[in-house]
Amino acid sequence: MKGKFLFTGAPGVGKTTLIEYLKSIGYSVVRETARDVIEQQQKNNGTILPWINQMAFQKRVLGIQLERENNISSNLVFIDRGILDGIAYLRVAGLEVPNLFYKNAYNRYDCVFLIEPLPKYVQDHQRKEKRKVSKKLHSTLKETYQEFGYKIISVPANSVKERADFIIASVEMHS
Repeated sequence: MKGKFLFTGAPGVGKTTLIEYLKSIGYSVVRETARDVIEQQQKNNGTILPWINQMAFQKRVLGIQLERENNISSNLVFIDRGILDGIAYLRVAGLEVPNLFYKNAYNRYDCVFLIEPLPKYVQDHQRKEKRKVSKKLHSTLKETYQEFGYKIISVPANSVKERADFIIASVEMHS
């Protein structure tokens, strides 16, 4: 099996939990860059946060995400959020998307897994979006990846293990 397989979906759908599970059973993963930027900014009392300056935040995430994706050495990797997530977030915020995002949007991932929402949505110190905004983000993420020609596989709301088994089976069929 080989390829770059992306996880996307609204905040709180279980992407990071799924990535951590796959890592724990031996798969290579790329952590969510946005979450890392938020943690770093909060730790240093920074202002490059999506609820303060969405544009600056998405540009910072893009730079780090490109670096992480360009340094992938594994033949098979699961990626927690991708370049096009930034496009979707900027669109939902009503902001103009810089050309640099579009320039880097094509042919990056072999397949995109859209993680469907869980029945219960919980906000935290990094996940501040309300349920309504979360639903809008989910549909915009799907539309954005489709617009750029990516094959999308919806991952149903199940246990982490059931979702992981579904994804691994899909990857095996794709390879």
